[in-house]
Amino acid sequence: MRRSVLPVRAMTGTIALLLCIPAVASQSLESGALFTITGTVNTTPPQSLNLAVYDSQIHSTIVQTSPCDSLVTDAYILQGGSPTGCDNGDTFETAQAHGTFKFVGNGYEFDITTSYQFGGCNTSGNICASPDTGFLTITNKGRSSFTGTMTLSGNSPTGGGPFCAAGGVASDSFTGTFGPGTPPIIFALAKDSSNCGGYKASQTQPLSAGGTAIFPVGTDDYEIAPLNNAGAEQITLLPVPVLQSSSNPGSNASNTFNPGPMFSTFSCAPYGDFSEPGNPICVEFQLSCSGADCEFFLYQVTTHYSLPQGINGLGGPGFLKASNQLCTPNPPQPIFDKNILLFFSQDTISEGGGDGLSCFAAAFTPNAPIVDSFLTFVGFAAPVSNTQINVIQAGSAEPLIWQQFIAPNIPNTNLTFCSSPNPAAGACTAPWVNLATIPIICPNGPAVQPATQTTISAGGSGLQNEGNGNYQFNWKTVPGTTGCVRVVATFDSGLVVYPATFQYK
Repeated sequence: MRRSVLPVRAMTGTIALLLCIPAVASQSLESGALFTITGTVNTTPPQSLNLAVYDSQIHSTIVQTSPCDSLVTDAYILQGGSPTGCDNGDTFETAQAHGTFKFVGNGYEFDITTSYQFGGCNTSGNICASPDTGFLTITNKGRSSFTGTMTLSGNSPTGGGPFCAAGGVASDSFTGTFGPGTPPIIFALAKDSSNCGGYKASQTQPLSAGGTAIFPVGTDDYEIAPLNNAGAEQITLLPVPVLQSSSNPGSNASNTFNPGPMFSTFSCAPYGDFSEPGNPICVEFQLSCSGADCEFFLYQVTTHYSLPQGINGLGGPGFLKASNQLCTPNPPQPIFDKNILLFFSQDTISEGGGDGLSCFAAAFTPNAPIVDSFLTFVGFAAPVSNTQINVIQAGSAEPLIWQQFIAPNIPNTNLTFCSSPNPAAGACTAPWVNLATIPIICPNGPAVQPATQTTISAGGSGLQNEGNGNYQFNWKTVPGTTGCVRVVATFDSGLVVYPATFQYK
């Protein structure tokens, strides 16, 4: 299984994207129900699985227009064939082609089929079509048995009888051993799915100190690795499909990508499993955090992805953030005012900090030159190591040397220094950088609670512009300081990097 989360890919890659979408009337697209597989495949040696796919990622390859919302779709069979969950009527719903999806890995293959039909019941026998409903069927086509839990879940806005689950929260699970050649398992959520107003499903992961939260989304994964959390946080991800532009059928302000005035030339990046050729759909991710350390998070986001077949020509990658706000389900959409792309390649890496987590979107510049890789920040250079702990004498001056780029092979030549990572409007001259430190745990040392970043001093030299995107900052450390810190570089673009660790002696 390839992993994914947030990227923009050129040539054969994919682009994932993050952002926030509002729900306006019946025109807001939902992610659909979520099907998860967690457990162990009994290969030699056994391997653990954590797989997930949304209803909107299970395609029929036949693109059609939903008559009650004017949106083009080839998925969402579990909610009656409508990406907004409106009721299309029995004839439209049951006439849909079946949606299909495969999870394939070392020694395992799970084939998934969705159908909307009159009659029939799930394997548990507690949900039967009345008169029609959406079903998900899974078949073990691999060589090995699976032991664990499979769950279909979703939250509908119009829950309650007689057709939908009370409160809107619906689920159907199987726990046990599922072997090759055994009868398929059938899942369902409601007696008549199209009466439930659509489904959406978020994913929540606990986060230990120094851990990584991994969110599987189809054939991709989205990974968040905080640097400075103490543990016990919860990270929640909700993907929301959006249309690429106002030229898409059924497009309106609530369901269409809006890059904001800072990146008005950007388009959203079609996300692999949510799209089919000729029907590109993007995904905006809502990320939220609960826990004492969320406000001071420094984090790295990595996306592993796969571009939909037939989609190419993507260039000029960007990784946008709606600053200082969480996604909201209602208009207006957040304004994207930060580009936090650090590294673009098959595995795209972005870094950010503060504000807990927020809305993100992977985007690109149409018709820009295709690139295989792109690094915006290169450093720190010797004598600082980015892979080993740098042991330094408290009170000494330490040279921080790096290169800064705004596009492939285009250096940032006019960077200035700002005394705050969050300056008041007009207080610093863009483009600017702020350098600070944040305490972290020393090897085998006691736990360090996250703290607000502390701006570091450059003595009398300030930020030195060496030309062609090369910069040096001679960090004047404070005598008597102890412990370990990570240097944090915050840029006006929204990029936050923490390239090196230091230990005082």
